[in-house]
Amino acid sequence: MRKPLFFLHCAIVSLSIIFLTVSCQSDLEDPRGNNPVTPGPNDTEMVTGGLSGIVVDENNQPVTGATVSSGSASATTDRYGSFKFRNISLSKNNGTVKVVKAGYFNGFRSFVSVAGRINNVRIKLLPKANSGSFSGGIGGTVTIAGGGKLVMPAAALTDASGAAYTGTVNIAMTWIDPSSPDLPNILMGDLRGITTSGEERGLSTYGMLGVEMTGATGQSLKIVTGKTAELTFPVPASLQSSAPATIDLWHFDEATARWKQEGTATKVGNNYIAQVSHFSFWNCDAPFPLINLCMSFVSSHNNPLNNAQVRIKRVVNGTYAYGRTDSTGSLCGLVPKNEALVIEVLDQCNQVIYSQNAGPFTANTTLPPFVITIPPTNNLVISGTVTNCAGGNVTNGAVSVYVTGGNYYTVPVTNGAFTFNLLRCSGGTVSFTVLGTDYATLQQSVPIGGSGTTGTVNVGTIQACGTSSSQFIEWLIDGVPYNFASPPDGMFASDTTITGVYSNRTWVSAYRQNSGATASSSFSFNNNSVIANGLPMNSVSVMIDGSTFSQQIITQNPTINITTFGPLLTGYIEGNFSIQMNFSGATKNVICNFRVRRN
Repeated sequence: MRKPLFFLHCAIVSLSIIFLTVSCQSDLEDPRGNNPVTPGPNDTEMVTGGLSGIVVDENNQPVTGATVSSGSASATTDRYGSFKFRNISLSKNNGTVKVVKAGYFNGFRSFVSVAGRINNVRIKLLPKANSGSFSGGIGGTVTIAGGGKLVMPAAALTDASGAAYTGTVNIAMTWIDPSSPDLPNILMGDLRGITTSGEERGLSTYGMLGVEMTGATGQSLKIVTGKTAELTFPVPASLQSSAPATIDLWHFDEATARWKQEGTATKVGNNYIAQVSHFSFWNCDAPFPLINLCMSFVSSHNNPLNNAQVRIKRVVNGTYAYGRTDSTGSLCGLVPKNEALVIEVLDQCNQVIYSQNAGPFTANTTLPPFVITIPPTNNLVISGTVTNCAGGNVTNGAVSVYVTGGNYYTVPVTNGAFTFNLLRCSGGTVSFTVLGTDYATLQQSVPIGGSGTTGTVNVGTIQACGTSSSQFIEWLIDGVPYNFASPPDGMFASDTTITGVYSNRTWVSAYRQNSGATASSSFSFNNNSVIANGLPMNSVSVMIDGSTFSQQIITQNPTINITTFGPLLTGYIEGNFSIQMNFSGATKNVICNFRVRRN
């Protein structure tokens, strides 16, 4: 059975829902018909919120050292594959996050943002390997597992400058199966599309192909103007009966993180065949009209279901959409208009633990909270108490819960107490790590490990004391200070394994969003995870109030001094450096002191 995404975005964040696959119904005509459509969206309206996520590979293992960006904010994933952004600027209608990792296609998630909320995402990267090669002068055919196929005519390629290319062409191609249970995690962006007339529609996918084309030396190639390549999209057996003879074609625009309507595909046998004039991710989709649906979920003990996966089923054809609740247990997204729906809550193994009929909805709707009685076999409650250095209850703080299987949660502390409902799978033991932080005193605890199956695991009293959780990056640029501190600013440090004399490359970044003005800074250096002076620096960037101050390091062979290099998760990196940089043509002296938690 096909799995669409409730909010038109796959693997949705916070309050987003996506529908992926639908049968071709007469009430879902394309924009050229007479049915009502959703007006074109305004992606420039911004809100300030947060973003928390997990990045995993094709084997569901955490991806370390992936570069994650959302607007001007950037970070790298830690050893758990997790990343966090606080107080960043997000498009209200189309918040986005991009993940880049060598050896994989870029990953994207899009979602509807709510001011002040922490949006949650899970992104599974698609491996990018050479799927086949041919001569650009002769053309060729590349077929991949599952039946996806590319046919390139002769003499149809140029390099980036427009010069004809006849050398070796290397193709990296991947097929996204619309019936796969992984669809919410691997889909590009979400499944909202912008029609050729600028209207926003929900999309129901029958399959996607991603194609990247490079030359013999890795240079980018493109199709000659006036020529096209042929793509074959396999249609799974479960979708054959509902697949229309002709379907709209959409490409994923990475610049806007939106699917854009462009052309059509024709059904031939068990496949869709399309002619395309450029390469990106392409999608065969049937569009449908939308309304915005908001909902929230709490346990029977009135605890918000944080980062829970929600699935919406269309009764008319049995297709699905997915979303993840935000830090308050809430979820909003675009769903089909005038259709009966079923709302389902899933555990970590994608099994249904709650189901409720809903709709049809004729207009934007906010539903009353759903109170979920979690089956005992799926319910693991993690609780405890966080105290400060004086032994009193922490009143302004949180705990971070890291769970095996690449899952991460931030749980607020209320008068010292915290309780977290984990919608675990129904079998086996779950292992987890809890770290408590007191925001008032900027102190943190040692990590506390635990495990359990069902019921409640009380980890006892965690004292957020003994290690300062203070984080800062202090810049002095020609004597003028530009400083970051956490809280309230976001801070992040992460390592990526490299080869050669040094075993790691560390990225340190900071960011803030205040009254529409963005400030961020970052730098990277090679290291062996030890205290050392004179470690090689790679890059430095400083952006204050929307203006990029630094573009180029002038100092030859710049280095950094590391005075503290703590353990992962609990420790901090501390150090300093002094260099000269080119700021918009002017040479400036730059001094930096920093202390950032090592993730």
